[in-house]
Amino acid sequence: MTHPIFVTGPQRAGSRLASHIIARQTGRKFIDELKYNPDIPINSVIQAPFILKAILEVSYMFPTAQFAFMYRNVDDIVKSMERIEWYKDYIGDSNFYRNYVGHSYRYIDFLKKELDNNRWFDIRYESLSYDPMFVTDRQNFTVKQHLPNKPFGPKTWRNDEYIRSIKE
Repeated sequence: MTHPIFVTGPQRAGSRLASHIIARQTGRKFIDELKYNPDIPINSVIQAPFILKAILEVSYMFPTAQFAFMYRNVDDIVKSMERIEWYKDYIGDSNFYRNYVGHSYRYIDFLKKELDNNRWFDIRYESLSYDPMFVTDRQNFTVKQHLPNKPFGPKTWRNDEYIRSIKE
């Protein structure tokens, strides 16, 4: 049976790259988190860290969907968040990033107890390094970039009207 796969976890954990890899390997359609809507094709892979907070609801909306939970070293996620200034214009507390990641992983642990075991699987960021799409040095990547020399999105994730201007 074909079903959507939602790739989620903390922001900056590798969901974009993992989603592209899964889509390529399974012949499914990649859907960016900003283009998600409830009418997605059933044979899609949705890059969706934003939807972590609503996985329980989504699991009922899509009763055959699977959920891939991303895991990455907390320090690496925090460094990535700092690099792109994620939420910096809204939250200035230096503890936020680490607390956000910890909360995300605790919530994933909770979700795994609620979902049937056949509905979820884990992906370790390090496992992506075996794929040809993996790029070790992402220091100059934009916030939504996954391939070298193909910038996508702004350099930082601040209130720069980027999200509100997406009309593709």
